Amino acid sequence: MLFPNAVRDRLNRSDPVRSLSYGVGLGTLMQSLEESLSNEIAGTWYYVDPTDGSNSADGLTLATALKDIQTAYGKCVSGAGDGIRVYSRGTTGAGTTSYLDTPLTWSKWGITVVGISAPTKMSQRSRVSNVVRTTGAITTIAFPSSTTITDSDEGFLTAGFEVGNLIEIDTTSNVNDGQEIITAVTAGTITCGGATFTIEVAGTTLSTTIASYVTHLIEVSGSNNTFINLQMFNSDPNVLGVGALLLTGNRNAFISCHVYGAGHATPAAAAGAYDLRLSGANENTFYGCVFGGNTTERSGLSGNILYGAAGAQNKFVDCEIYCHSAASGKGAIKTEGATSLNGMEVYTRCRFIAWKPNGAPALASAFIGTKPNSGYFLMDACSLFGWAAWDDQAGNDTVYVANSAAVATGAGGIATTV
Repeated sequence: MLFPNAVRDRLNRSDPVRSLSYGVGLGTLMQSLEESLSNEIAGTWYYVDPTDGSNSADGLTLATALKDIQTAYGKCVSGAGDGIRVYSRGTTGAGTTSYLDTPLTWSKWGITVVGISAPTKMSQRSRVSNVVRTTGAITTIAFPSSTTITDSDEGFLTAGFEVGNLIEIDTTSNVNDGQEIITAVTAGTITCGGATFTIEVAGTTLSTTIASYVTHLIEVSGSNNTFINLQMFNSDPNVLGVGALLLTGNRNAFISCHVYGAGHATPAAAAGAYDLRLSGANENTFYGCVFGGNTTERSGLSGNILYGAAGAQNKFVDCEIYCHSAASGKGAIKTEGATSLNGMEVYTRCRFIAWKPNGAPALASAFIGTKPNSGYFLMDACSLFGWAAWDDQAGNDTVYVANSAAVATGAGGIATTV
């Protein structure tokens, strides 16, 4: 079982997972996990406080808390059973958010992360989100070699650029526009890996903007990690900022987390936008999680949960999948290709909700994409709102529905299908 004995004793004794269906059960779960894990993790707790924390501190107490989650993650030892507490104060972004300007690769295993905020299931104030580093449009930038960018005003460190940042370059001349990754940075020089810049002086480039972006917030490639009461929200304005959580590892658990990608109109229009992308991920479980939201309208052939490379036996229990779209082809679950699945995916008591702006007709199909040549989806006791069908894709016979069919009520006045 996922939960220690002390936790199980405080949950619904007959079925701890089913207790997540009810607000009281979820609240009990959160309280029990917090109390039990405080005493029972094998390793060291590290504290994150976005308000008063400092990354030069040791992070071992709340009084010496760290500023952000990536610094706390760097202190954790893989397999030691360490934990991270992410604190939240008030409602402002600065007091509630651990900001990332580079995707965080979570390759370690056995780490427990707990958000210390109201367990709202959606838009928790203990959260991880993106931040954009930018020069703004300036005329002091030049390209003196095939791999370097210089700023005669020496503002790169002031803008906050760091090694590992993905950057978008936009010049008036359009000669060196594109995306690069920073391999070295000083106040006046950025070095990019693999760049092939055309040499330009500042007088030629005229106005230039350099801005960082994140394609996704966190890639969990490690195994046996637990994330509790945490929001992951990517609102990057770059067209490539399409996702929130990329999951490539195995046997991780996510409890009462809100995963929201493409939270800006530009990436939300991309067919590759997603909240969660599973790629080769196996035997992970999501309890009481929320994916997506209704604050950003999505268009194109995108899905909230995106299946990439083959993986299987992932479970979703009492989760909610939200989208805001008037595009008929927008799906809830999308399979990228024939090899995107290799077993059974089970969704139990999950709610699929499509918000249709301005009275738009129902979206066509909750499932979209290419039929997997190996694997199936089971929708057990799930509800569907805002899509006309679970799956209307021709020849896509990989979706099985149990205990979920709506029954027409005639003139009864209660809508069972929307």
